[in-house]
Amino acid sequence: MDYTNYNKRTYNPKKAVKNFTDLEVYQKSLEAGVFIANAIFKVFQEKQKKAIKESSANKNAKKNIETKDLVNEISDVKEYVIKNMIACALSIPHLIAESHSNRFGSSEKCLLMLDQVMLNCNKMVVYLEQTRDICETELEVEQFEEQTKKYFYIRRKVLNLQRVWRKYIKINKDEGK
Repeated sequence: MDYTNYNKRTYNPKKAVKNFTDLEVYQKSLEAGVFIANAIFKVFQEKQKKAIKESSANKNAKKNIETKDLVNEISDVKEYVIKNMIACALSIPHLIAESHSNRFGSSEKCLLMLDQVMLNCNKMVVYLEQTRDICETELEVEQFEEQTKKYFYIRRKVLNLQRVWRKYIKINKDEGK
């Protein structure tokens, strides 16, 4: 066996983290949140406008009322999923930024915020699946799968970040004694 290439990868040190915008998890979560806010919300608005136009084009007054009620009920469910998903997606970068600031002050609070980030990543996977299956966004399934993978990646990286910060907090507490 030839082991000449074993462990001969070039060493590339990671860029120093000077502020929260340098964190990869922040950058990835912001990118994913922008996709959610732009792509999915725009598709949802277009579908809603189309449904309203179709219901108003209907000539029969009784059917028109029934159609509007049905459109409103369906729209309410979809709107609930979309609004919650957008709020959740946009909250993740905020929580990462807050957590980064709190790690210098109340250190335990930053770990709890990172727990919240991981919870929101799991919620985003659920919202993406619900949106894909309920809202008929006309976006490709691959786009949803890509975003789902991105949120699992963010969750894994946040867990690693939490472990590193926990060690850092423990070291600082031990030095303070």
